[in-house]
Amino acid sequence: MNNYGVDRLFVDEAHYYKNLFFQSKMKRVAGVGSSDAQKSSDMFMKTQYMDEITGGKGVIFATGTPISNSIVELYTMQRYLQYNTLLKHNLQHFDSWASTFGETVTAVELLPERK
Repeated sequence: MNNYGVDRLFVDEAHYYKNLFFQSKMKRVAGVGSSDAQKSSDMFMKTQYMDEITGGKGVIFATGTPISNSIVELYTMQRYLQYNTLLKHNLQHFDSWASTFGETVTAVELLPERK
């Protein structure tokens, strides 16, 4: 426990923190952008602090939509919740993470049929 008496951070509606900045050489991946939300950066600092004082056991995210648009959102959630694991495996950068867990597929996407 720390000096403030806080040893857990519960975050409801965690999907509101998806705009966490990162750099990437990939340009044609949905969700890769250069924008950053201050609230996301603030949350990242808080999760890093909680991981430091609790050994990675102090952050709980709750959301009904952890991933709605792209693989970038999965990477972002993992950065919040398992950043030390990403560091341990040298996967803290999106490009190395995506090349390990992702697969590039070119396909035609059909629109829903309207009647």
